[in-house]
Amino acid sequence: MTLGDTMKTVAIDKPRSTATVTVKLDPSDRDRIATLATMKKRTPHYLMKEAILEYVQREEARQSFIKAADTSFEHYKQTGLHITFDEFSTWVDDVQKKPDTAIPKCHK
Repeated sequence: MTLGDTMKTVAIDKPRSTATVTVKLDPSDRDRIATLATMKKRTPHYLMKEAILEYVQREEARQSFIKAADTSFEHYKQTGLHITFDEFSTWVDDVQKKPDTAIPKCHK
């Protein structure tokens, strides 16, 4: 029995860390991206990837904001607790002067 007979080869399937996505662009848009990429000393791929990721981040934040607003409104409908616009506006002015200013307490 040789060393080769006792060793087993195990194929490890590595998960793909990236996937190819095709985006169809008009030639004029491709040219604009290529020009900007050259000016910024980046590749068109880099610019497109950054643009997509920034968009996704913005939309995720927007959806999170909408969900928080909906949750707050449901809480208000159930409890009646709120602060007025004037209270909020005063707090915004105060927090700019003193960042650790507490937000006003909710009331009915």
